[in-house]
Amino acid sequence: MPNQKKEAVQRFKELQFKVMAAGDSYNDTAMLAEAHAGILFHPPQNVIDEFPQFPVTMNYTELRAEIDKASRRI
Repeated sequence: MPNQKKEAVQRFKELQFKVMAAGDSYNDTAMLAEAHAGILFHPPQNVIDEFPQFPVTMNYTELRAEIDKASRRI
């Protein structure tokens, strides 16, 4: 199935879940865009440069902070 991760997010949203997603590479960007909150976790620089709309975290402390921030927003 193409875009499995994005499809999974869509199905959760159909069930009325609020979805936060984290990913580390280009293949995760469709999922991040579909989620209510998408977060890049330790991505390569080219992904950071190409997808500035997603917050970037480089360690678990930063990821947790972004999850907390997103949970207040959504």
